[in-house]
Amino acid sequence: MLRRAGYLERCRSAAVDEEGRACRIVEVALDGRRFGVRVGELLQALDGRRPARVGPLRRDRGPVLGDTVGHAERSRTGAAIVFEFLTGERYTVPAAALRAVLARASTFAPVAAILPGARPAARQQVLVTG
Repeated sequence: MLRRAGYLERCRSAAVDEEGRACRIVEVALDGRRFGVRVGELLQALDGRRPARVGPLRRDRGPVLGDTVGHAERSRTGAAIVFEFLTGERYTVPAAALRAVLARASTFAPVAAILPGARPAARQQVLVTG
């Protein structure tokens, strides 16, 4: 099961990471919290090459990207990007909507929370008695 949890948008200004290096990021607002993902890493995740790091975003004279608190990777089908946090929370965004944001064809992309314990009926285990 999914529920609407927030949105994703391209950051208007360059962010600074904890080491002081400038980087382009995508802002992700989830349940009232803000996170950032580097654009280059997110493009690699869309291609299925490697996961992108997700860090908390704070404002100190501009956006500052914190340490890694999760990762974003392509779903098995390739139709979505799944954000998974160290706390066990999982969120998803459609890959097509994310590509539109990265290409600046769209301003926002919706993000949905993946609710725990909601497995499709085809994946549920069924007891077979003989």
